[in-house]
Amino acid sequence: MNLKYFFLITAIFFFIGFWLLSPVLAARKRTRKVQKSTYVPQGVRAYVRFRADRRGLLINFSDFSNLESGRYELIYESNGVTQGAGGTIILGDTDTKQLLFGTCSGNVCNFHPNITNARLSIYSNLKNGTTVLKPYRLKV
Repeated sequence: MNLKYFFLITAIFFFIGFWLLSPVLAARKRTRKVQKSTYVPQGVRAYVRFRADRRGLLINFSDFSNLESGRYELIYESNGVTQGAGGTIILGDTDTKQLLFGTCSGNVCNFHPNITNARLSIYSNLKNGTTVLKPYRLKV
């Protein structure tokens, strides 16, 4: 009878050991899927920079290939009063646009003081009907 218990206990330990040491077949090895993202330029390209005296912006537009129409607007606050400037994008026009933080009449310009919350938004209406917004936060 002792031999019977010995084989029974040995068989139990064998199956428990096999069960503990065997790899789990139900669980799959986790792999992280990396999505490759590619940049597809949409809308008009804009090169935005400050004037040398930082009292305005200079904007150059290019890549009008997929553009039907577009516009740009500069909104900012001067002493707590909302101010702004803007215009439309003319297809094929690569001249430098100038948006001032102030107003001009003739050759006399009055610049606004204490500029805060300056934002430039460029809207591109594409030929397929979608509208692309390119926002810029400006630190004046």
